[in-house]
Amino acid sequence: MKCIDVQENIIYLLCDEISPDDRAAVLEHIRDCPACREEYKLVDQCLQLCTPTETENCACKFQETYWEEFVFSVHEKIIHEKFEKKFPFRIVLPVVASAVVAFGIGYFLFIRPKPQVTAQERAPQSPGGQYEEVYELTPEQQEEFIKIINQRYGQ
Repeated sequence: MKCIDVQENIIYLLCDEISPDDRAAVLEHIRDCPACREEYKLVDQCLQLCTPTETENCACKFQETYWEEFVFSVHEKIIHEKFEKKFPFRIVLPVVASAVVAFGIGYFLFIRPKPQVTAQERAPQSPGGQYEEVYELTPEQQEEFIKIINQRYGQ
């Protein structure tokens, strides 16, 4: 028997409303399957908690139908229980990893500047070189600049 069939028949087994052949098959499966064994224990405990003991006196005239409806409603909830879908890591992670690898390869092949361009030296733009800015200063500013340089470098 499959687990889903056994779990549907657990309530009938506990209420003793199952054929002897099905009873034997369900009990055999419960002995072998830990998940179904746990389900059996859970339903058994629920029924034991919900069943009145001999010391309890219930004056309800609909007690028999109440318990039948209760068992039926629990059974229906078990059957129609929707299993939680897990996030599909087995699909999403490989797709994301492939996209990252494709982007990396595309960057290195098509977007990244060539090594010659990044290592190329710049030619000086004017014959005066880097000190040409000094000649754009006024004579007073030039003298002040020369004093600062002499003080710093000690000439």
